[in-house]
Amino acid sequence: MANKMPRKGSAENSNIPHTRIDEESWINKYYEVGEKIGQGMFGKVFKVTHKETDEYWAMKVVNKEKAGGSAIKLLEREVAILKMVDQDNIIKLNEVFETGKKMFLVMELCEGGELADVLREKEIFSESDTKVIMKKMFDAISYLHKKDIVHRDLKLENILLSQNPKDPADKLHIKVTDFGLSVVKGGVGHDNMMQDFCGTPIYMSPEIIDNKAYSQQCDVWAMGVIMYSLLCGSPPFKANTEEELYEIIKKGEIDYTTNPVWNTISEDAKKCIELMLRTDPAHRSSASEVLHHAWITGIQRESRNVLDLMKQFRLEEEGQKSAINGDVENGEDQNSLLEEPTPEKETSERESRKNSAEGKKPGSGGKSGSSQNSTKSSTAEKSQRLSTPGQRTVSKSPAPKANNLKTLNNNTRPTTNLLSTGKSTAAKKKT
Repeated sequence: MANKMPRKGSAENSNIPHTRIDEESWINKYYEVGEKIGQGMFGKVFKVTHKETDEYWAMKVVNKEKAGGSAIKLLEREVAILKMVDQDNIIKLNEVFETGKKMFLVMELCEGGELADVLREKEIFSESDTKVIMKKMFDAISYLHKKDIVHRDLKLENILLSQNPKDPADKLHIKVTDFGLSVVKGGVGHDNMMQDFCGTPIYMSPEIIDNKAYSQQCDVWAMGVIMYSLLCGSPPFKANTEEELYEIIKKGEIDYTTNPVWNTISEDAKKCIELMLRTDPAHRSSASEVLHHAWITGIQRESRNVLDLMKQFRLEEEGQKSAINGDVENGEDQNSLLEEPTPEKETSERESRKNSAEGKKPGSGGKSGSSQNSTKSSTAEKSQRLSTPGQRTVSKSPAPKANNLKTLNNNTRPTTNLLSTGKSTAAKKKT
């Protein structure tokens, strides 16, 4: 016998069924269970085929008794969040079955594996391939943040590769997965900041490490770590112990000198990384902002640059006057050059130009002073790096792999990655 269950936390128009069944054999009416493709601490993952549509799916089978209350709460929260979302680069939940002892999640099948495994095999991704991956990730996370959903455990292991039904030639079609640590915020403001110490150390943002209240900007930091890792094959912050790693992360110094591959990476790509890895979350770019960064769009934002160039030109003009005339007073201090023109100032300047054209000085009948020619110079914009190259050695031994420092949560029992493909995680509270 099967009974429909209410969809806790689901969107109003969610079409994802959540069915209570007495016997798990009831599932066999709809799905043919195939090979086991994954093993977690509390269950298994099977490749299944829907008998009516012949579509392939992944079925996660979680033993609720073995998982325990805390893990089940996280699983229920993950299910609720997956019912709220529908985006091309976020894993899809097809339906849920539940007995008194087990929960069955029928999810999108991603046969391309984890991005972490692909990176280990390739060693690095080209900048063009990295751009394809990161744009899709920015799209997905921007979508989540607009819904007040914060992932909190973004990492290479939680990005899967799958077939793109809209473009079979797309070999870099990613899916963000594992929403076990994700939360739905209540809105904006300090009262809706998060306090839990959780995530995976290599990807943790400084504010989480410092036990400060934090926001969705922790996801942006993690994406900066992911992008850096894809381009050079290792994370930006490395250490032999978690304590050392935390101190290095809090400094936020990015080194582009230790790996020669950075000599081939564009300045726009480096700037994009730096915007995501700003230690102060208030100055860190948002997911939507990096989605519209010049590295992604290929479009330089000229409006602000033109204004900056005009200010620079005026400053250089004044500098040339000082060099030629020595201590001759310019009649306009440096601060006034940086001021935005006001209607009163523009009127005064127009009257001055009119008097000059008539051969008069303001307030007198004399002739105007001689005109001055100046040359506008342009300089290449330097990369604003957060680190000073060569200041320190990040690690005295080979860098640990990204999955060697495990996922942490502030509970006392293992709770995350309930059914990750063969990877277990530890949970503990930071002291």
